[in-house]
Amino acid sequence: MASVHPSGTASSAQIRARTESSGVPEFYLIPKRLARKAPILATIAQRVEAAAFRSIFWLMSKLSIASAMRLSAFAFGLVGSRSDKAAKARENLAIAFPHQSQEWREKTTRQIFRNLGYSAAELLKLEQIWEERDERIEFVLEPEALKHMLSKRATIFLTAHVGAWQVASLVTRQYGFTINAIYAPESNPNIQKLMLGLRRSFGEKLIPADAGPRPLLKALHAGESIIMAMDTRPDTGKLLPFFGVDALTNTSAVGLALRTDAAVVVSRCERLPQGRYRITVYDPLVSPIPDAPVKEQAIALTEIVHRHFENWIREYPEQWVCLKRRWPKAHKL
Repeated sequence: MASVHPSGTASSAQIRARTESSGVPEFYLIPKRLARKAPILATIAQRVEAAAFRSIFWLMSKLSIASAMRLSAFAFGLVGSRSDKAAKARENLAIAFPHQSQEWREKTTRQIFRNLGYSAAELLKLEQIWEERDERIEFVLEPEALKHMLSKRATIFLTAHVGAWQVASLVTRQYGFTINAIYAPESNPNIQKLMLGLRRSFGEKLIPADAGPRPLLKALHAGESIIMAMDTRPDTGKLLPFFGVDALTNTSAVGLALRTDAAVVVSRCERLPQGRYRITVYDPLVSPIPDAPVKEQAIALTEIVHRHFENWIREYPEQWVCLKRRWPKAHKL
């Protein structure tokens, strides 16, 4: 991770380097191309964005869960749908849903940012949601999933940025797992500091996505578990079909499970009426080719994970918060 000034704001050179790197989401308030040409504007935008996030989060902390979610959905919907990130969401929808109209993509993109607002409020209110879990959360476990959760065996829990993915992690607390959460660092160091504070509030160990396999292996060998959202484009990986189009995909997470005899479990969280949630845990995945080399098994299992994600996204396309380009540029529509 690049160093920052004592004030917490990156230097112009650092901002230029970040905006020129491929696939990194940058700003809500100014276009990326403008940030490349005028780093001073990028510095100002980072400060303004961080101040806006802090103000919204402070206000949400004073509100009920329902009111916080309404405020956050309004704020993210107002700003996000006009940002560069909205273009990435529209591109992803065009590939995943090629038969839908441009009007549908525009409407769905606006809804995606409202759902991003819901997710931000859920992260802020996660402790309260947990405390009120008897009234708010319905846990649904498939038969083998229930047996597995009771065993507390080391597991890699996989989910996607669909629905209330922040809330999905609470099932691991319900069953007493020690969780290491993989997160994508924010490009804005001011927002990064804010988000890390929120993520730490519910007791998970945090591992940045660029930390490499060593801390993950250490956790699995210690009998701990890992949770990650795996529907976004990694920097490296394998090209695997996603909605019928090859997309760069992380297969290393499943590969680590195979090498350490950890389980691979897919889970999701749906939003229900009246501020309630349904967390579903699916049976642990079983390799369809157990005698094949680990790399081939990892690919086969990851393709199964993709099918889960595709089903969720088809059911709730407006809740798929994928704001980075998911497919290679050759498939840009």
